[in-house]
Amino acid sequence: MNTITQIIQEINKINPKFKTLLTLNQKQTADAIGVSGSTLEAWRKQGLGPQFKKINSGTKGRVLYPKISIAEWISETTATA
Repeated sequence: MNTITQIIQEINKINPKFKTLLTLNQKQTADAIGVSGSTLEAWRKQGLGPQFKKINSGTKGRVLYPKISIAEWISETTATA
């Protein structure tokens, strides 16, 4: 089983820029978990997927996903054989 730290290290390997970021935007998060941005957005609206932070309210608000939240979500949703 992967630990949160190991999952974050795997996320950082996807794109060298990710290593310097604490949060990822929607496209970066979608790339990290292997889904489309529209799927991630649909999940967010349904209350599914990784926890996120919305910066500024309204349609111009930015949605950011803390890497720790992405890693925790992956850890919780990964099936074991």
